[in-house]
Amino acid sequence: MKRHELLAGTRPQIPGGNRKIIMTGAEGFDGYEIMEYKGMVWGISVRAKDMGQDCAMGCKQITGGELESYSQLGDESRQRAIDKMLSMTARQRANGIINVNFELSGAAQGASEVVVHGTAVVIKPVINYVPTGAIGNILADMHDLLDKLDKKK
Repeated sequence: MKRHELLAGTRPQIPGGNRKIIMTGAEGFDGYEIMEYKGMVWGISVRAKDMGQDCAMGCKQITGGELESYSQLGDESRQRAIDKMLSMTARQRANGIINVNFELSGAAQGASEVVVHGTAVVIKPVINYVPTGAIGNILADMHDLLDKLDKKK
């Protein structure tokens, strides 16, 4: 791909629904225009480990170190909450979520509660979008680096 094509290309279409949904913590997507606001979407997950793992993690708190079982619990809770939010977004026939925010807490001893929410939107690419600032510089640098690597081969 030529550098000017990379920098002047239009962003890809996002099919939406169950096929693909993109999300961001920002108020929009670089190179995309928000066509419609569908409303608030969210996902909630409350998960707990079994008593054996909970006791083992209690001992680990005394000796120190990462509480791996709890870290895994947090990851599982976060992913489940995201999956629920994406399902809700697909039902609204949106292809993007903006202003994504996470709220994390311990619902009880050994339990993890994750709430994720955002605004479902329908977006479309801006035709002949030219990235500027950091994104444009990163794309240009990536192109130049790949070009140098190709010439070394």
